Amino acid sequence: MNNLGFAVGYRLIFGTYSLYSMKKERFLTLIDKYINNLATESEKLLVEEYYNRMEAQEKNELKLNDEELLKAKTYNQIKRKIQEESKYKSGSNIRLKRQINWKWIGIAAILLVTTGLSFWIYRIQKKNAVVVTDYASLIKAGVDKAVLTLANGSKVVLDSSENKMIAINNGVGIKKVANGLLEYVHVTSAHQLDETKEEVYNKIETPRGGQYKVVLNDGTVVWLNAASSLRYPVEFNGKQRKVELTGEGYFEVAHEKSKPFIVVTNRQEVTVLGTHFNINAYTDEPAVKTTLLEGKVKVFSKINAKQGYLKSGEQAVLSGQDFNVHQVDIMAETDWKDGRFIFRDEDFASILRKLSRWYNIDVEYNTKSTDNLSFSGQISRSKSLKEVLNILTLTNDVKFKVKERRVTVMP
Repeated sequence: MNNLGFAVGYRLIFGTYSLYSMKKERFLTLIDKYINNLATESEKLLVEEYYNRMEAQEKNELKLNDEELLKAKTYNQIKRKIQEESKYKSGSNIRLKRQINWKWIGIAAILLVTTGLSFWIYRIQKKNAVVVTDYASLIKAGVDKAVLTLANGSKVVLDSSENKMIAINNGVGIKKVANGLLEYVHVTSAHQLDETKEEVYNKIETPRGGQYKVVLNDGTVVWLNAASSLRYPVEFNGKQRKVELTGEGYFEVAHEKSKPFIVVTNRQEVTVLGTHFNINAYTDEPAVKTTLLEGKVKVFSKINAKQGYLKSGEQAVLSGQDFNVHQVDIMAETDWKDGRFIFRDEDFASILRKLSRWYNIDVEYNTKSTDNLSFSGQISRSKSLKEVLNILTLTNDVKFKVKERRVTVMP
């Protein structure tokens, strides 16, 4: 029985008899008895039966899992060694060959026991292990996506779909010309023109975790931040160009002296002729902020009828009944459009509101220690949530716990 060592070793590790019916000491005693030809006929038959089963299993061509691969690899290595030993000693007497082979087999069995028990323990640990999901690393940055609602109420999803003409209203074509860009252009075909020139409105909305850019019919370019919307005419036919904004938008208004451009939010109106400016009018923010990059704008408060004019580099802040104008860092106020978070001694609550919109997460506080905590730094908006949170924890004053899409701020 040249293959006895493997058969015994195999059953010690993987067999139900050796693992559950026989104690380790008793099994080692069986090996010793067999090596020294002291095993009973029933014990010999037992180990031979185990070996025959293993040989039959070797011929099975079913797909192997990790455990089966380990067993097969170990089995074939020992079997090859035994066959080489048998061939080398073929000229010796049978008794000497059996003794030499059993010495090798005993060593192989002990090695197999060590390997097998380690693997068995690993399997038990793996089975009982608690899988910890790193949710923060799975939450990626926002992308270009939005929903366009046409005048007839139909909706068009704007994402990575093919570039094409979406619709035609009053002689104006709506084209998706690139990822993250929607464009309104005149259609020259005469039969497509509507002589009534009735203003027809569209609405573009970005979800949390989305942003989009639209070129209006007059050439004005509008960038929409996450969780924002813009309602606007397909074509500006009246004496003014009026749009309605929720959330945050950056405007590069095409100059038309005879047609002022007006942006209406829930608490104010901004009137311009041609200029670059940013409006932050999220309902969960404590104030509406209008930041002027170039040109001149008039800001009118619908709350108290106050108004003021902004020059380049100034910001109007409407908070409750208060209306103030002051100089600001315009790069920090328009960072989102350029794919960055720029924080200038910004309080954590404000930072986390921005993150919640861009990463589509919910934030809750398990501490009040962040009330007077601020952060300064610059972070790319393309980073995963985990990378951003790791940077914020450099203050050593705050920690984060992330489960699914909920971020808990910890002391």
